[in-house]
Amino acid sequence: MSQDSGLPGAVVRRSLADWPVLLAAWLLLVSATTLLATGVVYGDAVASSGLHRSILAAPPANRTVVVSMSSDPAAIDGLDGAIRPTIQAAIAATGGEIARVVKTGSFADPAVRSDQVRDLTSFESLDGIEEHATLTDGAWPQARGVPLQATVSEPAAAAMNLHVGDHLSVVNRNDPSVRVDVLVSGMWRADPADAFWLGDPLETSGVHAEGSFTTRGPLVIREADLVALGGGRDRVDLSWRAIPDTPALRIDRIDDLRIGTDGLAARLRQSLPATVSPRVQTTLPALLVEVGRSVLVSRSGVILLTIQFAVLAGYSIVLVAGMLVERRRSEIALMRSRGASGGHLVAMATLEVAILAIPAAVVAPFLALGVVALLGMVGPAAGLGPRRPRLHRGAGRANPVRIGQPCRRSSGRGTADADDAAAATRARPRARGHGCGGALAAATVRRATDPERARDARARPTARRRAGDRAGGRGCSCTARRAADRGDR
Repeated sequence: MSQDSGLPGAVVRRSLADWPVLLAAWLLLVSATTLLATGVVYGDAVASSGLHRSILAAPPANRTVVVSMSSDPAAIDGLDGAIRPTIQAAIAATGGEIARVVKTGSFADPAVRSDQVRDLTSFESLDGIEEHATLTDGAWPQARGVPLQATVSEPAAAAMNLHVGDHLSVVNRNDPSVRVDVLVSGMWRADPADAFWLGDPLETSGVHAEGSFTTRGPLVIREADLVALGGGRDRVDLSWRAIPDTPALRIDRIDDLRIGTDGLAARLRQSLPATVSPRVQTTLPALLVEVGRSVLVSRSGVILLTIQFAVLAGYSIVLVAGMLVERRRSEIALMRSRGASGGHLVAMATLEVAILAIPAAVVAPFLALGVVALLGMVGPAAGLGPRRPRLHRGAGRANPVRIGQPCRRSSGRGTADADDAAAATRARPRARGHGCGGALAAATVRRATDPERARDARARPTARRRAGDRAGGRGCSCTARRAADRGDR
């Protein structure tokens, strides 16, 4: 057998013969690498979770970006084509939703004189309202209905004493000739914590008081109906609400999102005509700066914990190495006595380390993800991790021998491996060929791990063993055998 094929086979046979110890060592190594990987993954998970919680705990208006302006109804689509891509580029670090909102001016009850009007309402169109509001009664409005179909929030319906199916007539405060007949087609409920609503008191509570006027509503209609109110002559309030996808924000992209939102106003001025003056309203950059500092503090504490994990994992690996070295001490001495060179011993140790380390390195990241997921569900748990298996004495395990010590005899017989090791200690081989050394290393391991060979060796006469001791080793076991035969004769 060649050296390249002999050494790996010998390492595999030695590992199989001593599998309980190697299994225990592998489990301990897996535990150490899993502990180290868990520290890294858990640190990132804690920092990311803290980041997301801090942002979501902020008021809805603080975690959005709003671009608003006054516009002619006919220019809405053109402005949208220039503004929406710029906003998308600003929040590209997370992606997110961009909703276009169009609002009209104030409307009032036509039965009340204009100088006595105190109660107002308004019309709005909200892109994506179906995904952010819960329809509690009726149906969402259909465009170009006669009369005009509108929905209202539950608080607004209560404040205006409206129900599904009711009709309502209102007039434009700026142009009393514009009269709108409305059919209430449905009612909905909004979540005030949803960033889509920006915490707007009118949209979430249905009532907004300012000075001596109280606005109730809004009456939500389709955009096609809204721009047609008043024949399309009145200007409308146009805005885009950008809602970054907070769960998709990574720690290393905080600065990208902050820079993108902070420079949005300058990029809009470059992409729009000089006659258009958009207003950017956001406090998200300041929120990201504050949250970034908090994340840095929390990560510092987790890094200290990870360092402790690393020290503990390193100590465990040292224990594994010490256990294996002590386990292999007698076999190493026996192989050195048989002519194995230092290179052969290093190669065998490297193969054995690879057998233990590579599977552990593959398994540890997946176990770490499972541990972090478990901690996220039930919290820190003690006593988890693989247990060290009990070591049972098997027939294939090599008998440990101390080189240089006399072996214990029973009924006139001794251990052949111990005799050979003692003889080799007294008479070192004078020549160690490179090719013969590799073969001897593999043959010695096979002999130490094969019980049949051990029993055959114990059955040999004591005189032959002593003759072999007197003959000394010359690098090959066949030489000692011939010398023993001559001694018997």
